[in-house]
Amino acid sequence: MNLAGKSREQIDAALRDKSHAELIEIIYSLATSESMIAPGELAARRQISKRAVMRLIKAGKLRAHQTLRNSVRIPLDSVREWDRNTALY
Repeated sequence: MNLAGKSREQIDAALRDKSHAELIEIIYSLATSESMIAPGELAARRQISKRAVMRLIKAGKLRAHQTLRNSVRIPLDSVREWDRNTALY
């Protein structure tokens, strides 16, 4: 079941006939799967260029996975780790 990008009403309609156990299983699978973000999305959210994000990946400061040919995804825990290492205290 893919709930990404759905409105509240669409999610409600998709989950209406699910039992409590099925809902718990769906929540568990969403909570335990590692979320990924594209370099362009990260660049837009951090207001830096996509090229800068790619340089961070090549320098080993951000961990990334190549999913398909010329497709790179960055795990959100890698972004959080980078944030901790670059935070100003």
